[in-house]
Amino acid sequence: MPRKLVILGYSASVHVTKWAEGLSRSGYDVTVLSCGGKEIDGIRTIIFGEKSGPFNYFRYLTQVRHEIRKINPAILHAFQVTGYGHWGAFSSAFPKVLTAMGSDIIITARKSLLHKSYVQSIIRRYDRLTASSRYLKEQVESASAKAIERVSVVPFGVEIPEEFKSYSNGTDAIRLVYMKYLLPVYGPDILLKALAIVKKSGLSVQLDMYGTGREEAKLKTMAADLNIAESVMFRGWLEPKMVAGAYRDYDIMVMPSRSESFGVAAVEALASGLPVIGSRIGGIPEIIIDGQTGILVEPENSEALAEAIMTLARDSKLRYRMGQAGRKFVTEKFHWDESLRLMLHIYDRLLVEREMKNGSSVL
Repeated sequence: MPRKLVILGYSASVHVTKWAEGLSRSGYDVTVLSCGGKEIDGIRTIIFGEKSGPFNYFRYLTQVRHEIRKINPAILHAFQVTGYGHWGAFSSAFPKVLTAMGSDIIITARKSLLHKSYVQSIIRRYDRLTASSRYLKEQVESASAKAIERVSVVPFGVEIPEEFKSYSNGTDAIRLVYMKYLLPVYGPDILLKALAIVKKSGLSVQLDMYGTGREEAKLKTMAADLNIAESVMFRGWLEPKMVAGAYRDYDIMVMPSRSESFGVAAVEALASGLPVIGSRIGGIPEIIIDGQTGILVEPENSEALAEAIMTLARDSKLRYRMGQAGRKFVTEKFHWDESLRLMLHIYDRLLVEREMKNGSSVL
C-alpha cells in the first residue's frame, strides 16, 4: 500500500505541481493542501479559500490540521517557510520536511527581529529542511542556527529535452529571451537599458519577454522612451510545458536579476542548449559557470550586460560551445531524476529514524 504524503504548498505553483507529480510517480499517495490555487491533474488537491495571503494561513489553520489528522500521512512536506510552513509547524508530530523557496528566507526573515524570530520558530518544528542551492542553504542556516546540519541542498532539477538549440552562421537578428515575472527583483528594466546600448552598436537584436507582472505597462513605456519598442515583444505567460520548446527558437537567455535564490529558468535554458547571461548574485553562479556555460555580470550594471550580449551576439561558435557545455553541465548536476532521488532519500531517512524511535516497521 502506498505511503501517504501530504504536501502543503500553493497548488498553482510550478514547483509544487512538479514535486507532487514526481513524488506520486515515485510511489507516494500524495495529497496537496493549498491556500487558493487550482486542482493538480491526477493529484488529490484540497483548496482552502480563493487566494493565498497571511490572514488566510491563520484563518484555515484549524481546518488544515483536521484534514492532516484524517489523512495520517507518513510524511508531511511544506513548501515555503512562512505560510505553508506555519500550517505544518502546528500540525501533528509526523516526520516533517520544510523546503525554503527563497523570498521566505531572503526577504521575510530580514524584515525585522520579529520576522526573524517567527521564521526561527517555524524552522525548529521541522525534522529536515531543503534548499535549492548552496546559497539558499547558507541563508537558511544564517536565519536559524537550528537549521545547521538539518538542511540539505536539493536543486529543482529539470528534464533534459531530446531536441535542443542548433546553430547556423546566418545573418538573421540575434534573438534574446527573458523568462521571468515582470517584477523589479528580476531586473527587466536593466535588460531594456542594456538592449538600448546594444542597438546603438548597430547589432540586429530582438528581445522577447515572457511573463506577467505589475511592471508590464511601465516597461512598455520604458521601451518606447528608449526607442527600442520595435525590438521588444511582450509575450505574456507561457505554460511550463511549453518552455523547453520555446527556448529552441532563441540564441541567448538573459537573467539580469537583482536577487535570485536559484534560477530554474536558467537551468531550463541551459538544458535546451542556450548560453545564459546572468547576474553574479545569489544562486546564479552555481548554474552559470562564467566563460563556460554563459557569462556572469555584476547586478544593476546595464553596460556590462550589454557588453556580454554583444560578445555572444557576434560569435556563433562561442554561443554553440557554451550551449553544449551548459547542456552537459545541467545533465550532470541538475537532472530532475537526481532531484527526486535526493528528496526520496531524505524521506527514507526520516522513516527509518521514526521506525527506530517507535520500534515498529514503516518501510
